[in-house]
Amino acid sequence: MKKIFSLLTLLLFAFTLASCESTTQPEPEPFELCEKYPTHIDCLEDPEDPEDPEDPIDPVDPVDPELDFLDIYYLNDFHGAILEDGSNMGLAKISNYLNHYSETYPDNTLILAGGDMLQGSALSNYYYGLSTIDIMDEIGFDAFSLGNHEFDWGLDVVTQYFDEDESNGEANFPLLGANVFHKGTTTIPDNIDPYAIIEKGDIKIGVIGTMGYGLESSIAYSKIENYEFAYPVPIIEEYAIHLRTIEDCDIVVWVGHDTGYINDELLALSGDASLDALFNAHSHQNYADDSEDIPQMQSGSTGKYVGHVRLNLDNENNVTSYTAKNVDLDALLFFEYQPVQMLISQYVEETAPLFNAPIITAGEYLSTSSLSYWLTKLEVAATGADIAFHNGSGGTRSSISDNDVITLSTLFDVWPFDNVIKTAYLDGDVINNLKSVGLTYYSTETDFQSGVLYLVATNDYIFDKPDYPFVDGVQPTNTEIILRDLVEAELLLQSTIFDEFLLLNQIQTTN
Repeated sequence: MKKIFSLLTLLLFAFTLASCESTTQPEPEPFELCEKYPTHIDCLEDPEDPEDPEDPIDPVDPVDPELDFLDIYYLNDFHGAILEDGSNMGLAKISNYLNHYSETYPDNTLILAGGDMLQGSALSNYYYGLSTIDIMDEIGFDAFSLGNHEFDWGLDVVTQYFDEDESNGEANFPLLGANVFHKGTTTIPDNIDPYAIIEKGDIKIGVIGTMGYGLESSIAYSKIENYEFAYPVPIIEEYAIHLRTIEDCDIVVWVGHDTGYINDELLALSGDASLDALFNAHSHQNYADDSEDIPQMQSGSTGKYVGHVRLNLDNENNVTSYTAKNVDLDALLFFEYQPVQMLISQYVEETAPLFNAPIITAGEYLSTSSLSYWLTKLEVAATGADIAFHNGSGGTRSSISDNDVITLSTLFDVWPFDNVIKTAYLDGDVINNLKSVGLTYYSTETDFQSGVLYLVATNDYIFDKPDYPFVDGVQPTNTEIILRDLVEAELLLQSTIFDEFLLLNQIQTTN
């Protein structure tokens, strides 16, 4: 009784704070990414945080232990946001929420991840995602569907955590990618599974994981050139039938690092191919769609929300109804789960001297677009190039506020990817065409002449893409300069001259 009273008290406290069938589809024709994925993070000019849900209150916690249900909790696009930061709740508090329900209802609770979980913060990137994996182990995740950013360090870096070799770190849950193949084959890379079968009490659940069709373009070419993502709908259909008819699964759900592009086709699957829930990712949207016969959900990004789907079951484990909600307001989310907090504290203590040392203070608000432009100026200064290009909307991920003390951790937030600078000589006509494709650029030249070669610099994500002309340029060169390291070195130089960092400060780096 005291526990119930305490929980009710916490809920009241949180509320007070909040108010102050089955046909195989032909493989589609190739498409332009932003035509099919307009909400792709790389297609947005300056992506904003999703709006808060109208009703963020957590679904009612059942008190009847005999109630037949399956609770599915979901995170997607977490991007290594281990620490609490503004609206990012942090894994210590998220784990408190998840641990409460998994301990209270261990036979009724499933925890899933929708990809892009590891790459994006200093505290995760420093350990190549292993710090996040270790915390996910402590929380008790049941399955993790691959995302495009799991390729950022090379696929082998992440898949080693799923190779049953504890000496290099090990996840206690499977990595899923049913449509991820070695290029030109139908062979899934080692340590990736097409699906997982998870038993919770007398409930047998099949989880199918896939990558979004066409998302190879969201990965640096050098990291994806040996892999491809097949059109997923026929694959999902085949595995759903297998899971229901061969594996006798009661429930089959799909977790796709996909913005929802194929949801309508999956909703149309019926009979043994039918699915019980669809979990989306990649576009960082916040929705819990209950307008169809099965729930469709995406839960924002960086731990702003925890997705919660409850499937109500009859005595044969058939779904009779459901609720779906993205949660960011719950008393349990106001407190840290100490075993996870202890892990996080160890990581913070170990890395603090490296990541938290002040470099310089920002003397103005620095938007992602202004930082991207400044970065191209810095690239020109560092390489002696005539012009530099940058993918501003996707390559620069965070702004910096006025008076912020800039640290290496800040720079990881802004430029989380280990992109290096590459250069090549291109004809003036080619450069003039490049200036019109939407990339951010800075040039020391005002007129690029046809028939004249000019030195061009850009990051390897842009340089290596076959759609761009860089790889066919004259004398392509990898400078091996990591963009983030270049920025850090420049800001350290500026700190010896200027009291604060302003975009108009003279760049100190020279070629």
